[in-house]
Amino acid sequence: MFFVVDLDKEASVQHSARVWEHLWAMRDLAPVRAMLPTPVSSPCPLLPGEAAGAVLVASLMPVPGESVWAPVEVELTRYLDAAGQLRLALLDAALRAAVDSGEQWHDTSQWCSASQRHDSRVNRRLSVFVRGWGDVVAAGQYDPASLSTLRNLQRLAGHVVTVLTDRSRALAALKGYCPAYDIAGAQVREHGSEMNERWQRAVGNNAIRHRNLLTLSPWDVFPRGHPADYRYTNLLPVLDCANSVSFRRDVDICHWNVKEFKGFFERVSAILRCSGETRLIAKQV
Repeated sequence: MFFVVDLDKEASVQHSARVWEHLWAMRDLAPVRAMLPTPVSSPCPLLPGEAAGAVLVASLMPVPGESVWAPVEVELTRYLDAAGQLRLALLDAALRAAVDSGEQWHDTSQWCSASQRHDSRVNRRLSVFVRGWGDVVAAGQYDPASLSTLRNLQRLAGHVVTVLTDRSRALAALKGYCPAYDIAGAQVREHGSEMNERWQRAVGNNAIRHRNLLTLSPWDVFPRGHPADYRYTNLLPVLDCANSVSFRRDVDICHWNVKEFKGFFERVSAILRCSGETRLIAKQV
């Protein structure tokens, strides 16, 4: 069971308190999970965001209904050296291999319905689930409450997005971009030939093979194998880089209280909301 808590909806203080008390009591009661409304975005600003109306059970990821995703996990800790520093060349190779693996997955998988076959053909969605963000911070003995630590982690996330996007763009040059651009372009053509020509130039310069690429979990800002240190919530803005969000949790929060539990989801909700609003602003392409 998935409880999607919309923090933007008005509710009485008493009702809200009861909801969070119940969710806190069921925090480790599988298969119950608390989630937030999360938009699904694309690293390419030419493709609009989508509402999530279903959940992929395996990854606990809100997704559009009848959408199909090639799942690939990349574990950051596999690319740490003895000093706790990331070996970026090896990580980059793993990220490019993840895109290639997802590309092959779409070519060989079988679908249960015509709508899923259509979604695979049109969007070629990837869920490259990059994990271990808090573990990287802990391995390097960085202060999770420091703004410089957050900035470094955001730069790393931006680098991950760049590597994934560049590989998807290279595959688009070889095999063609995902047809979602043609669907979006049909609306542009209604605004005349000049706008259509600008659209075609933008697509030619920016189109990628896969509508979605990077998946992150807010729970992955905590080092695994230890009780979740609340200071690591400072790192949650790294979620800005995600195209899709998983709510898989592999850390122990039994030492928290209901106030901290609710506060965590409120911070995640605020970050996701601001990120979604930012994407509504047109980017130069």
